[in-house]
Amino acid sequence: MKWIYGEYDFENRLTNLMWTVCGDYDQELDELEKFTKTSKDLAVYYAAKAGARRKYIDWNLIKKYLNHRIQNGADQDLIVPLVEMCADAMVEEKLIKERPGIEDIRKKGLEDLLERYFRIKLNTFMEKVKYAYVLEQMGKHASFDSKVKKLLSDIKKCKDVENTLALLENIDALYLVHFKEMIENPTFLYEMEEENNAKEEYREVEYTKDQSFTSFMYEELYKEDAAISEVVDGMQSSLLVEFIGELKQEISTNPNENRVISIDEEMVEKIYKKIEHYYGKSCITKEELKKIEKKVCRNVHEGCRVHFTEGVLRAPCDNVFQKKYVTRQKEKNLSGFRDNIKVHKRNIVKLKEVILKTLTAEQENSIVPSDSGLLAVNKLWRVGRSNNQKLFTKVIDNQKGGYVVDILLDASGSQQVRQGKVATQGYIISEALTLAGIPNRVMSFCNFLDYTILRRFRDYNCPRSANENIFEYFSAGNNRDGLAIQAVCQGLLNRSEENKILIVLSDGKPNDVKILNDSIRTIRGEAFYKGMTAIKDTALEVRKARKNGILLFGVFTGKEEELEAEKLIYGKDFVYTRNIEKFSDIVGTYLKRIIENH
Repeated sequence: MKWIYGEYDFENRLTNLMWTVCGDYDQELDELEKFTKTSKDLAVYYAAKAGARRKYIDWNLIKKYLNHRIQNGADQDLIVPLVEMCADAMVEEKLIKERPGIEDIRKKGLEDLLERYFRIKLNTFMEKVKYAYVLEQMGKHASFDSKVKKLLSDIKKCKDVENTLALLENIDALYLVHFKEMIENPTFLYEMEEENNAKEEYREVEYTKDQSFTSFMYEELYKEDAAISEVVDGMQSSLLVEFIGELKQEISTNPNENRVISIDEEMVEKIYKKIEHYYGKSCITKEELKKIEKKVCRNVHEGCRVHFTEGVLRAPCDNVFQKKYVTRQKEKNLSGFRDNIKVHKRNIVKLKEVILKTLTAEQENSIVPSDSGLLAVNKLWRVGRSNNQKLFTKVIDNQKGGYVVDILLDASGSQQVRQGKVATQGYIISEALTLAGIPNRVMSFCNFLDYTILRRFRDYNCPRSANENIFEYFSAGNNRDGLAIQAVCQGLLNRSEENKILIVLSDGKPNDVKILNDSIRTIRGEAFYKGMTAIKDTALEVRKARKNGILLFGVFTGKEEELEAEKLIYGKDFVYTRNIEKFSDIVGTYLKRIIENH
């Protein structure tokens, strides 16, 4: 199709098209430039689709749904693209019925963009489904296995749904049917309080399932995961075809051109304000932070940021909702601790005694026979009578220097179902160490936007009462383990104690995939921090820490199929347990071994 408008006039017409389709003249058309640069047909298709998305879909409901499902165990890498494609199927069918000419424009626009790809992404199951879906939109087909075809066929059935709630019910059904073998807990779709009921109960009483399905819309203090919010916002301002391939890069004639980095300082400041809004202000000075970032935000982490905070309850924070959420989670964590308080207190005393007994035994001076030193009068009889000429004794000083321990807890979204147990185990270990007189620091790590968030629950020299802050633990977001380990080691290396110990609790492979647009991203390193890239980086940082004298120990509580990756990362100083409640026992055994052998 030939377009004869000037650029400014053309963009105005696109905005008018979006307004006409959605019927709301207060809406804005974002991200238009990236489509007009590729193809005017693609831009027209995007504008019409943007209007239809606003007209037919309640995106706030989509956000709540994804928050709820992911926080209750759904796999984000599966459910997010599933929602995206199902929403596409619903919107496009209605749009084409209203404006049949859009179908031809879509085909031409998609072809224009596909021509610019040098590689199609087909590494994962969902990438294959996306590619198959885009090909069908263009009237083309490719050979895929039966699982891809079956899921695609079911996704296309979403074209007949009438509203967002019906769409989400369809998505639930598809997720259960197609990914049930990937779901560890088959009741993840329902409220945590209902997970103890047998599946037959809610099958027999249909309204129970309906109430549970819609409950995510009404929960009073439901936490909105900002990372998921960003994902959904990205869905509204993008096309499915954008993510199925990699664009050809224009070859620069200037070899230094790619080294020029431009950062929008205003945007960086806005992102930082958002970080403070969700996690509280920094607990270290800007000078300290710059010094740390200069050391650790390099290579695959170049452009990443680090945020040290004590959390919204103890650091200045204007986010009332987040404070309520963390307060509620703290009460849940404390409640779980109190339910078995006698057992937990026994474990604290047991761990403390193991540490103290081992320290006492190892620090006692040893008296050994020697060729020089203090004369042992009772051994003078050996002269001329025995080959053992050691008539002296020497005192061996067993003082091994002090000990300091850092405990680093994975606080990514995958820990959602065991937040209380993680907090309890962290508290038991810290309490025992404190009672044994060993300085210790407890922190958690997760990722939000381009930041690695390190929440400090207690510092090395805090009083015993600070240990209760560990119950403020909550999980959300991704995890960039290599950067978190580097950042924590900076503080540990500054300690004067001879024996520096770092214990890391993790439940999965490092995974921090950035979904933000380039215009609001500072990261210049590896945006897709996952797979072997993330594993190799984390393994490298573990080995660097050990080379610098830190005794680093990994405890893994995740899936067995990820064990090999964890072994690559932590090597021999690594333990796997299915039961998070054994964390403190494992740490006690490790500390005893460290004290005895170092």
